[in-house]
Amino acid sequence: MTNQPVPNYSDPAYWESQGITAIVIDSEDQESVDKGFEEIGQQIRQAVSEIQQADDADF
Repeated sequence: MTNQPVPNYSDPAYWESQGITAIVIDSEDQESVDKGFEEIGQQIRQAVSEIQQADDADF
């Protein structure tokens, strides 16, 4: 039996390998918090836009 390496869940590369865009927010750094939340907002707006376009195409 081979032991599998334990994934490093705090490493953005792990999440990217899973097809997930990692957004790292350092709660000790306000600039990091602001940038992270802006990135999250952009991803949400993009997802909403894609859903709306798909919905519009159905009609």
